Amino acid sequence: MDDGANMGVRRLLLKGVLLSLVVVYGALFALHKDSNAHADVLINRSPSDVWKVVSNSAAYRSWNPFITRVDGDFREGAIIRITLGTGPDSMVFKPTVLLVRPAQDLCWRGSVWIRGIFDGTHCIHLTPVADGTRLEQIESFSGLLVGRLTEDVIEETQRNFQAMDNAVKQRAEAKAP
Repeated sequence: MDDGANMGVRRLLLKGVLLSLVVVYGALFALHKDSNAHADVLINRSPSDVWKVVSNSAAYRSWNPFITRVDGDFREGAIIRITLGTGPDSMVFKPTVLLVRPAQDLCWRGSVWIRGIFDGTHCIHLTPVADGTRLEQIESFSGLLVGRLTEDVIEETQRNFQAMDNAVKQRAEAKAP
């Protein structure tokens, strides 16, 4: 083949690769939708009592049905290791703690695989109310794979938040005020 024919083949291959990338990116964009999972519960204890439960990372394995292990301390800027679930279906990731306001807020941000693909910012908010505390968990999901492809994951996360909220309630209310 001469140089002219080689250039033509290269251009055709390059156009094919570019077209494929545009189609894949377009499909991900069309399916993309930032999403949230949310759950809350009223707890008959003060925010400081509830904070003692949610901020004690070492104790998570003894009571939490969703976040079954936390290695590290909840300190702003710290990278912690979180295990979700147990056994072969468990998932481990290493989020960064974003916010720690005792008896008020605890937030971290983590990613699955590479940042920007499937990210989550998880926050636990404690609000004083008559006769106790409103505990609210919110996870805001973002990234290329978030959207219609991950709706089941987000629904499952919401169910797991509710189970965790109920476990916090049970643990906090079992302790003497």
